[in-house]
Amino acid sequence: MAGFLVANRGPVFIGGLTLKTWYVEDAGGGCRAFGEVVVLVCEETGEVYSARIPVTWNNKMGWEELVCQRMIELMDQAGATTEDKYLVCSGNIFHTYHKWLTEHGYNWETHKMDGLAHDAAEGEFHRMVLEAGFPEDIGLEERDYRTYYNKIENWVASDPVRKQLYWKDREVRKKPAVPRYVLKNTMARERTCRHCHKKIPPFSPAVELKFRQDGRKIRDFFHPACSPVKPLKSQLHQLEVNWQGSKLTGLIIPCPAETSCTLCGQPVEPGQATFYAYDKDKLICGHPGCFRET
Repeated sequence: MAGFLVANRGPVFIGGLTLKTWYVEDAGGGCRAFGEVVVLVCEETGEVYSARIPVTWNNKMGWEELVCQRMIELMDQAGATTEDKYLVCSGNIFHTYHKWLTEHGYNWETHKMDGLAHDAAEGEFHRMVLEAGFPEDIGLEERDYRTYYNKIENWVASDPVRKQLYWKDREVRKKPAVPRYVLKNTMARERTCRHCHKKIPPFSPAVELKFRQDGRKIRDFFHPACSPVKPLKSQLHQLEVNWQGSKLTGLIIPCPAETSCTLCGQPVEPGQATFYAYDKDKLICGHPGCFRET
């Protein structure tokens, strides 16, 4: 994580907007104890936003995906925008975040860290360790991470309770074999929510989770509000229309079987893009053009 120091400069003002440069760094990845720390830092303003990755979790989310989720939350807290610039550590921990930034049109590049971002990440990691009771007179000296981490690991391993609480779970940090949570639709099939066990109607938004268990491929479904995490990927094509004096949001889905348009009564052919929505408990469907004109 060593690198060069970028000199501070003032924020850039364009068209009334204040554009910032954000630095993204992590700490603690090389230590077998305690979770990692990630930070979002603006050297120009001194803003520091940080998040801690737990030692383990049980929602089947991949490590890189969880880190990406935490970074998105920090960006929301900071009010960071696509107009800002992002200088991001190149480590594996941020690979999914790199892809997310690219897919969402952010101006970013990898960067060797030093300065405030580096200090903030290391400081937050050490603060987390001290909160667990680690001796205050032991710290990182001259960036000798291996010695520093060895002392932390030995301290944690010397007590069974501490080891249970603070030892990293390496299994959940393995790269997932398949994509995890995806926001999509149920098509013509009814699904059951894994969380609340209530039905998810056909032609409705749903979060799909794919994972392997004992060598078998498993798929679970959730209502979007029941999903344990906010999906990073979406395959939904939604359309909001005027309907009987209010707004109605539905899905654009290829028609699975011939039907007729609720509005014009004309047939809708299989494979044709079709609007599906629920008016209370009643399913309505038809040509997207017909519903756009309502």
